Amino acid sequence: MDTSRYIQIEVYCERTQTPLEFIEDLLEFEMIEIEHIEHKKYIQTQQIVEIERIHRLRNDLGINLEGIATLNNMLQKINSLEKEVKLLQDRLMIYET
Repeated sequence: MDTSRYIQIEVYCERTQTPLEFIEDLLEFEMIEIEHIEHKKYIQTQQIVEIERIHRLRNDLGINLEGIATLNNMLQKINSLEKEVKLLQDRLMIYET
């Protein structure tokens, strides 16, 4: 497995001064995924942006993890609906020309 796309959770927490409990909470709410490599826990580097976004929502705006999970769910639904609207608009354009 190519480990260049992963960072060990303990290393990430140490470098960013993020409490390990926060990462464990994100795992509990299934907001991030981890990989076990050689008995150590890793996150994909692309998930760092999501972790930082959630951290800002929690610390800057005071939103709890349940609220953030709800927001994430709503954003996923909005994105899905936007894709569907775009698809329907494209299909409609066929009949308008």
